[in-house]
Amino acid sequence: MGFLDEFDAAPDPAKILVLTKWIAADPLGMYAELRAARPILPVPSPATGVPPIVVLSFYDDVREALTRNAIFQVIPYARAIDPSVGPYMLARDDTTINQRDKSVMMAVLRREDLPLVRDLVRAHAEASIREFGKGGQIEVVSSLGRRVPILLCGSYFGFPGPDEATMFKWSRATQFDMFHNLQADPAVHAACVQAGQEMHQYLAHYIPERRAALRHGALRDDTLSRLLKTEFPAVIGWDEERLAANIMGLLVGAGETTNAAVLQALNVLLDRPTEFAAAVAAAKADDHDTVANYAWEALRFQPVNPLVVRVSVAPYTIAKGTARAYTIPPGTVVMVGTASAMHDALQLDQPESFIPGRADYDYFHLGFGAHTCLGNLISLEQVPEILAALLRLPGLRRVDGPAGQLDFKGGPFPEALSVAFDHA
Repeated sequence: MGFLDEFDAAPDPAKILVLTKWIAADPLGMYAELRAARPILPVPSPATGVPPIVVLSFYDDVREALTRNAIFQVIPYARAIDPSVGPYMLARDDTTINQRDKSVMMAVLRREDLPLVRDLVRAHAEASIREFGKGGQIEVVSSLGRRVPILLCGSYFGFPGPDEATMFKWSRATQFDMFHNLQADPAVHAACVQAGQEMHQYLAHYIPERRAALRHGALRDDTLSRLLKTEFPAVIGWDEERLAANIMGLLVGAGETTNAAVLQALNVLLDRPTEFAAAVAAAKADDHDTVANYAWEALRFQPVNPLVVRVSVAPYTIAKGTARAYTIPPGTVVMVGTASAMHDALQLDQPESFIPGRADYDYFHLGFGAHTCLGNLISLEQVPEILAALLRLPGLRRVDGPAGQLDFKGGPFPEALSVAFDHA
């Protein structure tokens, strides 16, 4: 049974359960049906007091929704973000927190640092392979996908955390609740809040220590050091709360998203021998741009996020002037199908063909519009560089059996994938 058959057969209160099941199990299959038959899908409220949902699946509608920030707002993310890391730019539209904090952070995450970021990522990835790849086999999630972003969080962002295990826990707990807890599981939310409290406690001691060290001549030039060296007038409103929330936000955004991007791109490439061979050749030639083209195209077929969520705060007619035009009432949860937009034949040539080097605007991996990922330039370096470190290994392949298959262990993130390589 296809998605629409199951959706239409379900009683109204159960339609949302059908939707969430397909989002978890086969979002691209669901979106293919929607683009062909029902590109704007209203989903009735399952109960009194629960908002209705609208799913958008066409490229043009996705871009339209993501550029109407005054109408379609990021309100849903505040539920998880505010009690954890505190008020944060990602859960605010057209506010001082969003505009000021993003401006400050972009000033210290400099474009000029990108060659350094690439070098740091390569060094961390190669060192991890040497440490964990002994014997010609390596488990990619624990040794690279999760580990390298955490190491970069220390070496470039200046937030090393107390130890790797704790940083892994904080990263996973916050990312899970903030961006994947569609059913509002209270245990997932509690873990996110706890992680935020622990990060606040850690930074309450770590930031003053770093500030004192810088006053005494310590030579550091990471993101946190730059912020601590900058004197903001009180009228700007950048205080210790803003500093801590934004440093925590770097970990939230860098960890599990990078892990998913690396693992899912690798997983797609391993299933495509021709593309895999071309990506390996590019990695061995130190052709970063070509590896990046293969990574981002591979992710179209197994994207990190199937959608982003907004809430309408006023009536709005999406796709106005077309046969599919639909007026979205205020208070509606809008599921913006970014993964679907990347397969829309009205925008992309041969969307079901693997064509590396597509235009940047064909992709939504790093967000779009006002809420493009703060660290998008870092990701453009980090994801291909981690992947390239693996692709350079001689004879890279899946290990035999279940361990060689990407395993999400029933959750939203890649949890395990082991590969083998020729070991002298």
